[in-house]
Amino acid sequence: MTVKGFDHVSIIISDVEENLKFYRDILGFDVKMDFYDEGERARIIFLNMGNSMLELIYPDDNPTFFEKRRWDDRKKGGVEHIAFLVEDVDKIYEYLKTKGIEFILGPLEFPDGKYGYFYGPEGVLLEIISWK
Repeated sequence: MTVKGFDHVSIIISDVEENLKFYRDILGFDVKMDFYDEGERARIIFLNMGNSMLELIYPDDNPTFFEKRRWDDRKKGGVEHIAFLVEDVDKIYEYLKTKGIEFILGPLEFPDGKYGYFYGPEGVLLEIISWK
């Protein structure tokens, strides 16, 4: 078995429109798929980010007891952060600032490039990074 590369990161979300506004409208990701999954009992949205994807999972508002317990268990641990590769950190930083995004760290240089951190709409820590 060989792992071929990164495919996608999933985030359980609480507000579809807020997340689409951020990831699609501000960051420029394209919606690849948007459907309701009966097995998951959730709306699933895949956003294309070039060579990988971001999956937004929006569980039903009124899940059964079993489904609620299952979603609560899935939320434990979660994603520490998602890093987006960019060509010019400073340029993206300035653009995001114009959209009201506040950085919690950076942009900072390190020996092999530059990076900065900010939060997305669900409180997920996001990073932009460029490599030399």
